[in-house]
Amino acid sequence: MPAARVALQVGSTGIRVAARGFGGPPWVADAAQWGEPADVLAELFGSSPADALLVHSCRRGPAGSGWGTTLPAPVAAAMGAGADGGVRAVLDVGATGAEAAVVEGGRVLAARSGDAGGDRLDDALVQLLDAADADRAEVRRVRERLSLHPRATAHLAGGAVPVTAERAAQVFAPVLDEAVALLAGVHPPGAPGAVLLVGGVARTPLLAEMLDAAGWPEVRVAPRPETAAVSGALLVPENGLPAASVPVGRAAPERSWLPSARQSGGWRRRGRIGLVVAASVGGAGTLLAAGSVLGAPPAPGVGALVQYGYRFDLPAGWAHSGGQPERRRTVLTPAAAPLGSDLIAVERSPLGYDAAAEPARAADELRAVFDAAVAAGSPLSGFEPAAAFAGRTIARYREQEPHGVVDWYVVLDGDAQLSVGCRHTAAGAAAVRAACARVVASLTRS
Repeated sequence: MPAARVALQVGSTGIRVAARGFGGPPWVADAAQWGEPADVLAELFGSSPADALLVHSCRRGPAGSGWGTTLPAPVAAAMGAGADGGVRAVLDVGATGAEAAVVEGGRVLAARSGDAGGDRLDDALVQLLDAADADRAEVRRVRERLSLHPRATAHLAGGAVPVTAERAAQVFAPVLDEAVALLAGVHPPGAPGAVLLVGGVARTPLLAEMLDAAGWPEVRVAPRPETAAVSGALLVPENGLPAASVPVGRAAPERSWLPSARQSGGWRRRGRIGLVVAASVGGAGTLLAAGSVLGAPPAPGVGALVQYGYRFDLPAGWAHSGGQPERRRTVLTPAAAPLGSDLIAVERSPLGYDAAAEPARAADELRAVFDAAVAAGSPLSGFEPAAAFAGRTIARYREQEPHGVVDWYVVLDGDAQLSVGCRHTAAGAAAVRAACARVVASLTRS
């Protein structure tokens, strides 16, 4: 069992604390009501643990007294993503501002900061709603809902005001442009190494989409972006803590090949609905398939959904009900049964090469990864390297999952891999298949 460790991070609204090795699983909580870091330690643990870390931003630097070790937040977040995960830059966009940093070997090589954050996004949303006296907590609730849903309703003094994610994105973009510019100042587009997005605003799909469009080769969103730094500090090796970092002035994609619904709680619901990707097989990437168009597509849907750099037709009777920015994932459920087991998930992954120019490479990787997954015990079957479905020639396979069967289809479009997972129960098989065909037929990069 690892030794006990506590990490604290002082933020704009209070102190966040993470701990491990105290007789239970690791945990993270906010402790704003206890004031200073020393007070938090005394309240929670009775004394200062031997291994206590203070996680700090590059802009503010370490604060407080009596600390054995301080750790820059970008280093902690990158360590939490995996020491060999290829993270080269960290963009942290929180409530009061943004910070972009380049990290290497447990040190910050360069950093820039600005005030583009959630508070300014809230200001932009207030202007859009034309509600200067709106309750800020309600505005933030609406903004956070729009991170995962296509629309939300703001309950204001003058009544209910609907707002769409598409309209909100138009007023959010100028603020997020500033965060993108901070990253470009220390880690230009096209530079090698992954960019890790952390902070609460990382859940806003628009931020990752803007970085994708600007040319960064691999942009990841931390699974829990708000707590990525303080929880990442728990994973820093006890004997490998980096020396104090001195930020300076301005200054090949990893892929997960085999989408699966069988990890980390399966398909999430209520705004977190989505398929959770299984651990990568042998360091490869997501299951591949070619996508040449054959014949006429299924009947038209009821409108297009554009998000995460791709678009597809929304099938009649289905609704966009959630997603996960860290996987560029959109989830659809039947409008009449949004909490049922039948659903469709679409996600985008970078390939790192043009599959149309290297079809043999794509085919070889597909077969190798599928075979390795089956050998490792994954409940996969029915692999077809060139099946006809929805007017396209694709590869497909099937996965047995506790809540139903998942049929997988993938379309390649340039250097983007667009995976479609269609989960159905026996009763919903026909309806899901028809809706899935509409999605697969119309799916393309935007």
